[in-house]
Amino acid sequence: MQNVQTESGVPDFYLGQSEGVKLTAAKFEPNGLVVSFSDRSKELTFPWYWVRDHGIDAKSLNPSTLQRETNSFELDLDEAARSITFDAEKQLIDITWNNGPSTTISAYMLASVKDLMPGRHQLAPQKPRIFWDKHSPLEALPTVAFDAVMDGDDGLRNWLENIWIYGFSMVDSVPSTPEATKTLAERIGHLHETIFGRMWPLSSELTDHGDTAYTTEYLEPHTDNTYYEQAAGLQMFNCLRFDGKGGESIQVDGFAIANRIKDEDPEAYHTLSTVTVPGHYIEPGVHLRAERTPFRHNDKGELIQVSFNNYDRAPFILPDEQMRKFHHAYGLFHKHANDQDNWIKVKLQPGLTLIFDNWRNLHGRMGYVGKREFYGCYIGKAVWESKLRVLQAI
Repeated sequence: MQNVQTESGVPDFYLGQSEGVKLTAAKFEPNGLVVSFSDRSKELTFPWYWVRDHGIDAKSLNPSTLQRETNSFELDLDEAARSITFDAEKQLIDITWNNGPSTTISAYMLASVKDLMPGRHQLAPQKPRIFWDKHSPLEALPTVAFDAVMDGDDGLRNWLENIWIYGFSMVDSVPSTPEATKTLAERIGHLHETIFGRMWPLSSELTDHGDTAYTTEYLEPHTDNTYYEQAAGLQMFNCLRFDGKGGESIQVDGFAIANRIKDEDPEAYHTLSTVTVPGHYIEPGVHLRAERTPFRHNDKGELIQVSFNNYDRAPFILPDEQMRKFHHAYGLFHKHANDQDNWIKVKLQPGLTLIFDNWRNLHGRMGYVGKREFYGCYIGKAVWESKLRVLQAI
């Protein structure tokens, strides 16, 4: 996506789409820029040093890279502007400073940083996420066709939006080959390499790794990579062959479970949000370890990641009362995650591919007999979110 400089001299990235939110007034006050938006009765004040640091004109921001040209660390925090000019049609404010060149800021930037309108960084802002469990089951599996994903941006965007909204998506009519699996995954971007490689076969006949996944046993729902500091964002399985019985893939909405616990047992939710749980993976020549809370939040208090893998949980101990609270909370999550009424079970056959958000959904597998061959990979969270943002801007 190329950044374009408009006739006004500012990059179109920071002009944005108003979505009905309009800047109606801007005025000079000693303590900052005071603005009014069409959907708010209350005025908003932006300190002058912040306004000076966020100019979008060519002197303040490189129009090609959108990297800041302003030297933030030389700004006088007490400096005030001398005057402002508001262009209501272009939704731009020009600021003249007592010291230094004039700068420009946009209504879009002011509105988006105050969450009055979606910023370009937000994923599928017009399509709310759907959390599902036995209380709110899905009526149908979100599915896209392989050819649609491969042939155009619309199909690719629909695929990635499915993952964002539901936590997973199916792809049908996928050729049952390693090459097609790799081609499909790389429509999103470069792959996330782990000790298993970039692409990896999955079968009970393989002996390269001693993981429980390489068996025919039942696998409880879990998230992967709890032993990596940065767990993979997406995980994808393409079924190459299945001659047998059982082996259904399990999907569980970890965010729906977290919301249920938050409503039913706030103390348990707090425990899962504050107790750091170590994970490890050990085999000859490998000792991986990382630690994170089962529920991780951003600075707005929004849940952004669920980590739960009792197979890979490393030993740790807390004071007795805290340890009891942890076992209660962790067990409560386990209970909900293993309630089959909260599951979606998918019988993957050749031609059908499953991809899911490893920061949200837990996955597992029913036990099976026979031959079952998958080919899969991980994709980094930053990679797939970046691709979705780019597609949304087209």
